[in-house]
Amino acid sequence: MRSLKPIALMMVTAAALALPAAAEPVLTGTYTQNQACKGNGNDPKKLVKINDKDVVSNFGPCTFLDKQTTGRTTKAQATCKSQSGEFDVALVFTLKDDNTVDFLEESSNYKSVLYRCPDGQPGR
Repeated sequence: MRSLKPIALMMVTAAALALPAAAEPVLTGTYTQNQACKGNGNDPKKLVKINDKDVVSNFGPCTFLDKQTTGRTTKAQATCKSQSGEFDVALVFTLKDDNTVDFLEESSNYKSVLYRCPDGQPGR
């Protein structure tokens, strides 16, 4: 009778390869800065919107050039556009246990806490 160990090993290996390498923090969403988002229409109009390709805020629209995630921290090089032109930034997003995100723009040392708006309620 043939041993089933090689077949079992191949199945386990295939299943492991199908899994994502590491659970990347989910940053995609709409946020308010430095105060909780209620999603009831009374939130500040200056929202932060993050997706896989860019982040849009009062800072300007910033397109990610490169993103690297380690644990719950994502570091990104980005190019932002403002009325005075384009500029490059280094951004750091750290997902916290309370579902907030610590945000840092490294060159200016600008920091804020981003509060996720409830799904389907983007701060209006």
